[in-house]
Amino acid sequence: MKKVYEVIIIGGGPAGLAAALSASQNGAKDILLIERNNSLGGILNQCIHNGFGLHYFNEELTGPEYASRFITEVAKNPIETISETMVLNISRDKTVYAINPKYGYLEIKAKAIVLAMGCRERARGAIGIPGARASGIFTAGAAQLYMNIEGLNVGKRIVILGSGDIGLIMARRLTLEGAKVLGVYEVMPYSGGLKRNIVQCLNDYDIPLYLSHTITNIKGKNRVEQVTVQKVDEQMRPIDGTQQTIDCDTILLSVGLIPENELTRQAGIEIDKRTNGAVVYENMETSMAGVFACGNVCHVHDLVDFVTTESMKAGKAAAEYAQKGDVSSQKTIEIKNGSGVGYTVPQKVRLDNIDKGVDVFFRTRAIYKESLVEVKSGENVIASFKRRNLAPGEMEKINIPKAALEKSAGEITVSINGNMILADDSATKTRVENADGTVDLICIVCPSGCRIKIDTKNGYKVTGNTCPRGEAYGKKELISPTRVLTSTAIIKGAPISRVSVKTNKDIPKSSIFAVMKTLDNLELKAPVKIGDTVVSKVEGLEADFVVTKPLP
Repeated sequence: MKKVYEVIIIGGGPAGLAAALSASQNGAKDILLIERNNSLGGILNQCIHNGFGLHYFNEELTGPEYASRFITEVAKNPIETISETMVLNISRDKTVYAINPKYGYLEIKAKAIVLAMGCRERARGAIGIPGARASGIFTAGAAQLYMNIEGLNVGKRIVILGSGDIGLIMARRLTLEGAKVLGVYEVMPYSGGLKRNIVQCLNDYDIPLYLSHTITNIKGKNRVEQVTVQKVDEQMRPIDGTQQTIDCDTILLSVGLIPENELTRQAGIEIDKRTNGAVVYENMETSMAGVFACGNVCHVHDLVDFVTTESMKAGKAAAEYAQKGDVSSQKTIEIKNGSGVGYTVPQKVRLDNIDKGVDVFFRTRAIYKESLVEVKSGENVIASFKRRNLAPGEMEKINIPKAALEKSAGEITVSINGNMILADDSATKTRVENADGTVDLICIVCPSGCRIKIDTKNGYKVTGNTCPRGEAYGKKELISPTRVLTSTAIIKGAPISRVSVKTNKDIPKSSIFAVMKTLDNLELKAPVKIGDTVVSKVEGLEADFVVTKPLP
């Protein structure tokens, strides 16, 4: 290993991979990518479900497939990678201190650093659930790791607290593996996950979603035996008389993600209390010159595609800093959240450093219908953007033109001007059959989750969709609904005990459990590569089970 690099990236997940690739593509010669696990890919390795790449690659991939594309590209570039390496600290002079089982204690100097450590789950201690400290309580991500990598089932009768996307996805995964998911309980009066996940992870399997509910007690001597759930009022206080006792052996917590910023704080980098991530400029540079942050370590994203785009920006900026040094600007504008907005990223913009405009990501504090996102300088609206729906569980993006920013006096706010809805049960009504022969559905072709209407008496005419794919989906969903099935199979001779697989074509929704059974007695042998067929024409259908993760 070298002692000095132009760019060091900390974290080998989707953010780190994209940042490393972008740094190389933008002229950086000496690049080091540090990963604490034994392989690159980060959380994507255990995310065997579909839904990745819809924006970036214009196709639907599993997590391992998405990661593999970037790992392959990184390998083609002069990027040095080191795994099983824990970074302990970074100093003001951009020295990275780390430990590795082969090299021992490391001190590595960088001209620029990219922080891409991702995020972690909020656990039981952070939300204060009362009751016994019995076994059988997992975060949704831990259960995902046990099931998809280790091949270990976490329970048989499951209660899920929180409607975050990982919890919704695990509800489906557990059901496919034979467990009974008794319900998903969400303390807020709206869902915290994407609409498409509510449709294909809960509604497809008749798993109920209870809004404005929480767990108020856990019973169990050694293993969880019962939970008590209650409705809550507008102040999140349990309502007397609404207690319900449920017999179960497992609780999954899907109650939020927290950016992994111990290194950031130790380095003295400014942290935004709204995001729990670093305060960043338009190019993802932090308050420490030459140190950049991207992906979930900066703010929690819904889609890996947006992580990639943001991290590409950070990698490019890190390469430019390593070659040219500090970026100066005559005018810096602060971006703050106004009415209805929870946070904004970036928090600062240097006008001299942008050409046409700047992308600003934000989340709302409540549900809004037909609204305007307004950018204000004082009381003056300098830009506005129409939105059909806004929800706290879905990250939003606007592009503020440079011409609008130049009208600012040094500070702007992003606000919502629209009708706020305190409670929204539409997530529990994703299919409604109306008396006039129309059917209301949520389209799951992409994360937008458009609410569409199909007129069954008029040739299945579809309205409400914002793209042609929505029209095709609406007709197909009523006549012959299909899904891609993702799962795992046993593999021998590989570093892990399970390999992820999927059907290479949609299969009838009614055939899912029969198709799952074809994996019961299947045992693969390493090596395998993406696209290898493991079961041909499953259950006589025109679909094969294929490998989605390469294993040596």
